[in-house]
Amino acid sequence: MKTTLKAGALVFALVVMYQSAFSQTGGGFGIKGGLNYNSNGQYFKDAEAIWGDPKNNLGYHLGIFGKINAGPIYIRPELNYTNLKSEVNLVQLQTRRLDAPVLVGVNLLGSVVSVFGGPSFHYYLEDELRDFDYEKFNAGYQFGVGLNLGNVGLDLRYERVLNGQTVNIDNIFKGDGDFKFQQLILGLSLKF
Repeated sequence: MKTTLKAGALVFALVVMYQSAFSQTGGGFGIKGGLNYNSNGQYFKDAEAIWGDPKNNLGYHLGIFGKINAGPIYIRPELNYTNLKSEVNLVQLQTRRLDAPVLVGVNLLGSVVSVFGGPSFHYYLEDELRDFDYEKFNAGYQFGVGLNLGNVGLDLRYERVLNGQTVNIDNIFKGDGDFKFQQLILGLSLKF
């Protein structure tokens, strides 16, 4: 009798642990946030700046997400408030925007790991890089890899906008001010 109870308790515990371990992979909604490192397409200059002051172009994002499962494939729309920092000619400038990525992903390795990608739509709330008269909408793409442990998810993404911005301050100093935002995004999510 004791052996049967122990075996039943063990099976129950394993089922509960299995469900909680893979619950981030199920459908639902949640909150997310994290850090992003912005680059403006000047790879060698940015790599040199990272060694000098790694916090220079460090920003953050906060938001909500939904997740719709269709077998091993899922769709994950998000809405994020993003704060980007850019250094142009030793001047620190900020951009604040709303981001709405719509990601399509595939669960791998028993749904613990996922890969994803998709379009990302941007609405600029404030952009110190440009004059007040600029296009407020832009689009880009994101792709990355995620790790799902219980209700917690961790992902690393690369994002790039499709349309570059013309930056007046850069035009004044260098004569070349057209660049595209691109960033590495490290996000932590909690699914309810």
